[in-house]
Amino acid sequence: MTARFLALLVLAMLAGYNDASAGLLAASAPAEAPTVVKTVHPEYRTRATAIETSGKAQFNEEQLVRVQAPSTGRVVEVLARSGEVVEPGQRLFLLDSPDLGQAKSDYAKAVADVERSQKALALARELFEAKAIAQKEIRDTENDWRKAVAERERAAARLRTLGVPAEQLEAIASRSDVSTRLLVTAPRGGVIVERNVTPGQVVAYGQSDAPLNLFVIADLSSMWIVADIYEPDVPKVRLGQTVFVTLPCCPGDRYEGRITYISDIVDKETRTVKVRAVVPNRGRALKAEMFVKAAIATGSASVLTLPQSAVHRADGQIFVLVQKAKDDYERRPVRLGAEMNGSVEILEGVTTNDLVVAQGSILLKKTAK
Repeated sequence: MTARFLALLVLAMLAGYNDASAGLLAASAPAEAPTVVKTVHPEYRTRATAIETSGKAQFNEEQLVRVQAPSTGRVVEVLARSGEVVEPGQRLFLLDSPDLGQAKSDYAKAVADVERSQKALALARELFEAKAIAQKEIRDTENDWRKAVAERERAAARLRTLGVPAEQLEAIASRSDVSTRLLVTAPRGGVIVERNVTPGQVVAYGQSDAPLNLFVIADLSSMWIVADIYEPDVPKVRLGQTVFVTLPCCPGDRYEGRITYISDIVDKETRTVKVRAVVPNRGRALKAEMFVKAAIATGSASVLTLPQSAVHRADGQIFVLVQKAKDDYERRPVRLGAEMNGSVEILEGVTTNDLVVAQGSILLKKTAK
């Protein structure tokens, strides 16, 4: 009996201790902070306007050169490779051309004809002074000399076209240089982006309306961006406007350029107009035929905005909570525009006179009508 009494006493003491502990914990727990509701008026902000479209990167044709065969012949040696950076005058390939031998022979003959006609003219003048010939004969001799000089200049121009330097003409005139080997060099510096020639290949000159490009050399410091603009947006586009270009692979990297050309033709199928911008090719990241996204800055506009925290989405509807009176809120459907650094453009639904809940609207959404 005594043992049973002691056990009941211990249980009663433990129960009292637990109740006291629970009361102490309840008293020490902090009270939940009341929800703070913050309202704001929609405000107008200045937003840069732009036409967003897609485009394609191309080589800058104003800084590109296509090297073709200067003469018909057989390629003896190729001295440059695709992807190589070349300087102006750097050797590209060696060509064995019978046309070069003929051009050298023509020049040597023309130089000899000039020398012979000069001597004939000098003799005719002496005879004319001695009254041994008529004036008509000296005029004929002068005409022959002029024709010889013109033929010499034509032959020299042909050699220059073939890439023969002026300092080599003297050796050709004396017939000490009769080689048919022609060294073709780069007309400008850049990167070889295309090579279509191999040793032993026979190349032709002037036998096609579309001659083969043996080398294509491009300056890759800038690229063309060609984009399509729909008809309604064409009046907004002007020469010199800034274009921001981004790549699908790297949307965080922007390349800035300016519009340099607007086409005067509307594509009859797509109803678009081609515009072209020159964009610095930072790090040579822009590649020919690469698809890009382009945004053409067309100015700025004043737009109505709200903080993004004020906009809610539920049941397929976009709305804000508008305060009608104290503790009285209503749902107001809105139509959104572009996002702007933590804010969003409001196209329709509220005015600057409305008070919109921007903070603490979680509990109000259930009670708002």
